[in-house]
Amino acid sequence: MSITTVGSKVHGFEIISRTDLPEYRSVGVLARHIKTGCEVYHLVNDDTENLFSFGFKTIPPDSTGVAHILEHTVLCGSRRFVVKDPFLSLLKGSMNTFLNAMTFPDKTVYPAASTVEKDLFNIMKVYGDAVFFPLLKKELFQQEGHRLYFDESGRPAISGVVYNEMKGNYSSHDSIAAEWCSRSLFPDTPYGVDSGGDPDHIPSLTYEQFVAFHRSYYHPSNARIFLYGSIPTQTHLEFLETEFLHEFSQGEPAPELPLQPEFDAPRRVTEYAPSEHGVENAASITMNWRLAPVTDPVLVLSFEILTEVLLGNSGSPLHMALIDSGLGEDLSGPTGLDTEIRDLVFSVGLRGLEPDKLDAVEALILGELERITREGIEGDAIEAALRKYEFRNREIKGGGPFGLRLMRKAYRGWMHGAKPETTLEFERPFAELRKLARPGYFEQLIRSRLIENPHRTTVTIVPDAELAARKEAEIADRLAKIDRELTAAERERIGLENEALTLLQSTPDSPEDVAKIPFLTIDDAPRTVETILTSVSRLDGTDVHAHDVYTNGIVYVELAFDLEGLDPELDTLLPFFADILGELDLPGMSYDVLAREIDLTTGGIAAYLTSSPTVDDPDAVRKYLFIRVKALEHSAPAALELLGRILRDSETDNPKRIRDILVEARNSMKASVIPAGSAYVALRSMRSLSRASAQDEKWRGVSQYLYLIGLDPASDADRLAGALDRLKREVFTRARLTVNITGTEPARLAVERPVRALNLSLPPGVGDLTVAAGSELFPRCEALIVPATVGYAASSIVASRIGTPEHAAESVLAHLLSTGFLWEQIRMKGGAYGAGAVARALEGAFSFYSYRDPAVENTPGVFRRAVIESAETAFTREAVELAVISIVGKDVRPLSPAEKGAVAFKRSLFGITDELRQKKRDDVLAMTPERVRAAAARLAAELENAAVVVMAGRDAVDRASVQVPALAANKLEIPV
Repeated sequence: MSITTVGSKVHGFEIISRTDLPEYRSVGVLARHIKTGCEVYHLVNDDTENLFSFGFKTIPPDSTGVAHILEHTVLCGSRRFVVKDPFLSLLKGSMNTFLNAMTFPDKTVYPAASTVEKDLFNIMKVYGDAVFFPLLKKELFQQEGHRLYFDESGRPAISGVVYNEMKGNYSSHDSIAAEWCSRSLFPDTPYGVDSGGDPDHIPSLTYEQFVAFHRSYYHPSNARIFLYGSIPTQTHLEFLETEFLHEFSQGEPAPELPLQPEFDAPRRVTEYAPSEHGVENAASITMNWRLAPVTDPVLVLSFEILTEVLLGNSGSPLHMALIDSGLGEDLSGPTGLDTEIRDLVFSVGLRGLEPDKLDAVEALILGELERITREGIEGDAIEAALRKYEFRNREIKGGGPFGLRLMRKAYRGWMHGAKPETTLEFERPFAELRKLARPGYFEQLIRSRLIENPHRTTVTIVPDAELAARKEAEIADRLAKIDRELTAAERERIGLENEALTLLQSTPDSPEDVAKIPFLTIDDAPRTVETILTSVSRLDGTDVHAHDVYTNGIVYVELAFDLEGLDPELDTLLPFFADILGELDLPGMSYDVLAREIDLTTGGIAAYLTSSPTVDDPDAVRKYLFIRVKALEHSAPAALELLGRILRDSETDNPKRIRDILVEARNSMKASVIPAGSAYVALRSMRSLSRASAQDEKWRGVSQYLYLIGLDPASDADRLAGALDRLKREVFTRARLTVNITGTEPARLAVERPVRALNLSLPPGVGDLTVAAGSELFPRCEALIVPATVGYAASSIVASRIGTPEHAAESVLAHLLSTGFLWEQIRMKGGAYGAGAVARALEGAFSFYSYRDPAVENTPGVFRRAVIESAETAFTREAVELAVISIVGKDVRPLSPAEKGAVAFKRSLFGITDELRQKKRDDVLAMTPERVRAAAARLAAELENAAVVVMAGRDAVDRASVQVPALAANKLEIPV
């Protein structure tokens, strides 16, 4: 670990500060570029998953989405890399563990991570050239932002990737609510507009304004470059100076965001969201407060703890008061604490109610806050929240590069004049909060910052069954007016501009330009798969898997219950059964007290379902309920004892409690249908191909959603109580149990006795768990109708399985299509936000998908063409090798300790051996263009039996049914 000294001059930079951050096992080095003032902050540590981010303060002037469109377009060609999509080129052949760009209300960031140093600097070279020297061609502004074109009938129409993305965003009730809950508090500042872009405003952005925005904000003097990992600081600084910064001098930094004047009195805002069904009792009402600057770390941490105390679980006092009131069905989507902008925003409210309940909701929330301040917060509730945050800080997290999480924390204050460590540090402000957290501290915060704070709003989002139609009519009227007023010269110009864009999209990049993109070579890809050591022993007749992994003093225990042989009706109820674990009373302990006990004793208890074929039997399906508990080593025995009580003694005979949880589960899934539309259609398209895929869709797809909304919370609660009790008795048995332990060897030995006690406390159960045979028949093609202005499409066909060379070839083909034909046809030309293909190893399926797609009626045809043309295409060896590099890169993503144990456990359960994984690696590394082409030919032979599912608005579904007639026979309205 190389660390420079304060005051030294290094490659054109001066080292400004050096800060120890033991909570991250890092040292923070802040450097400032002498010529430009560009600041660089490096969290230096031993992590080989290095990360960089170019960040810029970007202050949106309006809701045209200029910052968002620019984020897309700078990555579409630059001075040194003139190919039409360098970002796509990087996706084709990088071993990155993260590669993206993000627009926030006040900043735009371009992060990437890799475990390969050469790869990281390749990406940094392309990203740096993109942000500082983009080409910003008008055609690409029109592709990524918005453009006017003439449809097949010769009438004007609007398209653009960001335009269609934001149309999808404005189709979601919760997205609209979240947007307005923040905007309503800052109406006189840039936070009062939509930085992502409002579809009603995006078409008014001009190309000249777009270019001027880049000139104003994308200068090194306004840049904040975040670095993380083991590469020496000096190496980074030399690279930045040599590659980019030496060309610049001091520029004007971006102005500070204006402060929002304090409100004299609370305000109310009403907005509308599209809905085709159930407009009664479907509004949301949310109260919002502006609290404190994010640059005050103790106050930020105080409000994070307070939010946890008030709302962190179903037993928290404000959460309970809202649900028990009966005014609404569950908490509104934006409920919680937002720390991403300059001032903290606290929101709380209800959804599933009439708009005229506004007064009652405000009175309820303020009354409950008043009661809490008057009667006081229970001491163990505060202690439970504090311990929860301490645990989160100690845990070595997964789910993406750790540096990415720290980047977001650093930028929060850094973009507003504070040092990066101000919002990064945890231990110092936490120690200070521990001293402050005496009786009355949090109550005083509630009174001063919430009850007596006039700077608040109440946002009501009203569902409107006619809104989508009105919006489309408004667009049609606007376009009709344009059509009437366009001169012949303007029509010719628009036609020529679209021809120029089409030509640009259709013209391959020259080999010379492609060669300028820095790529890894096949020799950079590791030949051998990484393995996770596992030991398996028997404990009182139960298999126990163990993984000796460093976990920073935490132990993870997973209980996997085999779900074979259950009644089909009980099987459908399993997702809800998983939801209620830890949410019901125990004998002598109410569920709210149990919630606090879980936080005091554990780092969390989670339950989830998994189904899959095994390697040995593709026609079978193995189904498990996994229950994971994590705890500090010294707390693990108490955590396992508590978990045992939850499994054995949860009181399912409480219809009111079951009704409340059911409503929350149903609304949570309802809120996800449109935002996660591509996942729902992909699951739906696969269910006809295998029993395992059908099971997965039954638990996580449209089938589960329709099952939940078909239940009547009032009349079905008693019946559900009986079914849940039966599930508890039939599932939680020793015969069904396999245990997995992740931690150091001393930790494993320490939990062996409590694991044994938990196991023996369960009933023995049935010994013969026979895998059921047979499968249901499902429609091959379906059209799902939702109130959305963009759509989603998926198609799946039977393919090869893991362990065969054919599957390896299909994996490479999927990557080539995702970064080639599908991207170009569906995203670049069609204007969809995303599209891709996936070769599914265990299921033996090859799937296509599109996301926020404005031309969903054409997309199934594009999927077919992708396979057919690939069967006739001679892929180059260079293209195949880049795909191989990227596929291997996905396999080498670092795993957290918890992920290592969980992944190894599932591999064992489903028969995925290290030898099988190595065979796939060998097959992938030996890939040839001929084998990829042969894979496409095999898949082309299956196209006549392809499953096709689209989800879109009614008109788009009707158009899709013309293109795919089989859709017309299976139209299904999804009430959201």
